[in-house]
Amino acid sequence: MKAIHNPALDLNLIKVFDALLETRNVSRAAEALGVSQSAVSHALGRLRTLVGDPLFVRTGNRMEPTPRAQRLAEPLRDLLVGAARALSAEEDFDPQREERNFTISTPDSMQAVLLTGILRDAAEGDLRVSVSLLSLDPDAMLNALDDGTLDLAIGYLPETRRWHDRQVLYHETHVCLFNPALVPVTPPIGLEDYTRYPHLMPSLRGGLTSFIDDELAALGTSRRVAASTTQFLAIPMILTQAPMLTSLPARLARLCADALGLATSPLPFDIGDYEVSMIWHRRNSGSPSHGWLRQRMSEEAAKL
Repeated sequence: MKAIHNPALDLNLIKVFDALLETRNVSRAAEALGVSQSAVSHALGRLRTLVGDPLFVRTGNRMEPTPRAQRLAEPLRDLLVGAARALSAEEDFDPQREERNFTISTPDSMQAVLLTGILRDAAEGDLRVSVSLLSLDPDAMLNALDDGTLDLAIGYLPETRRWHDRQVLYHETHVCLFNPALVPVTPPIGLEDYTRYPHLMPSLRGGLTSFIDDELAALGTSRRVAASTTQFLAIPMILTQAPMLTSLPARLARLCADALGLATSPLPFDIGDYEVSMIWHRRNSGSPSHGWLRQRMSEEAAKL
C-alpha cells in the first residue's frame, strides 16, 4: 500500500514516458500530451531519478530508449490502457436505443464488400448507430487508432503496434479483371497476354510498382503499368472504356464483373492468399459498444 501511495509515483510520469517512447522526441511528445516542452523535460528528470536510469539518450534528433526503458515499455503501456479502460467503462450497449458514431478506416475495395450489411441496417432504421468511413494509408491508420479518432481499421495490416489487438476476418487473393469487349483474351489468361496489355494498378500509397511486379521479375518478365490509382472502385468503371488489365482483390473483382459486364481470370502465376484483419486500440477491448461493432464485422465476414 505504501508503494502505491508513494508521492513520487505519478501517473502523468508514465504518460510522458509512453509519449517519448512513441515519438522519440521531446517537442512531439509535448505536443501529443498538450503540455510544454519544459514540462516533458522536467517529468523525464523525475522519471530518471525514480528509476535510477537515463531511460532516453539523445542520438542526433531522436531520444533513443535505453535497455531499461525497453523493458518497462510494455508493462507501463498496459498500466495506462488498464487505467483508461477502468475510467471509461460502459455498463452495456443497445444499438437500437443508444446513439453512437463509429469511425472505420478501410480501403474502398473492402468497404463495398464487407460493410454493406451494417450500412444497410443503419439506413433502414434498425440501429441508432452511424458510421463514418475513411480510407487512410497504413501509417495514418495506426496513428488515428492511437489518438482516438479511429475506432477500427480493416485491411491487410501485417504491421501493428504492441498495444493494438487484432482479429483475422477472412482470407483473400487477387484475380485479373478486364473488359472482354476491349481486351480479346479468354480466361484463364496466360502470362504472355497478361504482360502484353497495359495495366491499371491499384495502390494504397501511389506509385507504379507492387508485389505483382516482384512476382513477374522472378519469372523473368515484366508488365507495363500505364497508370495507378488509390481509388480501387474507380478502376472497374475505367475498364469499361479502356483496353487495360488490372489485378484486384477477388471478391471486389467478381462483384464489379457481375455489375458492369467485365470478366475475371485467375492470375497466370501463384501468389497465394493474404489475411484481411481488423485492428483496434487495446483500450477499447472491454468496451461493450466497440465489442458490438467487432462482432458485427465478424458476422459480415462470415457471410463472404
